[in-house]
Amino acid sequence: AFPPSAIYARKDLLQRSTHIATKTFQALRIFVNNELNELHMGLKTAQKFLKPGGRLVALSFHSLEDRIVKRFLLGISMTEKFNLSVRQKVIQTSQLSSYHANKEGSSVRPPLMWELIHKKVLTPEDWDVQNNPRGRSAKLRAAMKL
Repeated sequence: AFPPSAIYARKDLLQRSTHIATKTFQALRIFVNNELNELHMGLKTAQKFLKPGGRLVALSFHSLEDRIVKRFLLGISMTEKFNLSVRQKVIQTSQLSSYHANKEGSSVRPPLMWELIHKKVLTPEDWDVQNNPRGRSAKLRAAMKL
């Protein structure tokens, strides 16, 4: 058990008191509701049903969701390691290129399915956060199907 003074001793980015179990219950909710897999399946379904030129807009509220959306729009497999060093990425790319080289010697890469509408992720302005503190972590990514 925690002493009553410790339960709300934690502060968020806006210096508001938060319960110490907030992150734990968020993790449980994400696991029980299978939220990350549902997000990925929703993105794949949108890709299937959108016509070329159709737009996909995804609003994420934490880094796990944003990572899934970003990797999906960039055509990076969910099973591919994301924490490779630059050297490891160069080695991996050269190995893939030589493996997929066609008869003419040029590499064959899967075509991109999406064109990003914004080069960078859109986040709320300071005045937005003041009016709606719950939206402080929102990230918007938009892309057009090719």
